[in-house]
Amino acid sequence: MAGGTGAWLALTADDPLARWANGAAAGLAVVLLAGGLALRRPLAVPLAVLALGGGYAAVLGLDGGALDGRAPAVAAALFLVAELGYWSLELRDAVVEEAGAYLSRVGLLSVLVLGTLAVGAGLLAVVDAGEREGVGVEALGAVAAVAALALVALGARRSHG
Repeated sequence: MAGGTGAWLALTADDPLARWANGAAAGLAVVLLAGGLALRRPLAVPLAVLALGGGYAAVLGLDGGALDGRAPAVAAALFLVAELGYWSLELRDAVVEEAGAYLSRVGLLSVLVLGTLAVGAGLLAVVDAGEREGVGVEALGAVAAVAALALVALGARRSHG
């Protein structure tokens, strides 16, 4: 997944330096993940995501200042790389999961990835609309702020409950 994400970003970059940076970032992410998983080092997962994110930052910096419609997909891919990396580390433990636990986790992960895509697309729409003026745009911003606070509150409640 990490290599595929970096390769996708490299192949879709307009600037040659951005292509090279994403190719290097993908290679580094794959090496970090493979080594980290082999050595059971959880720190490798965020470092790999950081490498991929750095490559994407190169694309944003070198390809121009316009909004990038790929941003929600990149966010979902980075989230998926992190989750799959940590899950791989968990699977190395001797804990036996209940029947159907893997399927349940895949379902939850799918919902979270789709949620990441939806939130990212919504944020892009808000930012794009922010370049315009009017009461409708202000109302959209207020609704987005309330929704973001509700998601944070829900997440905090579930992690402490």
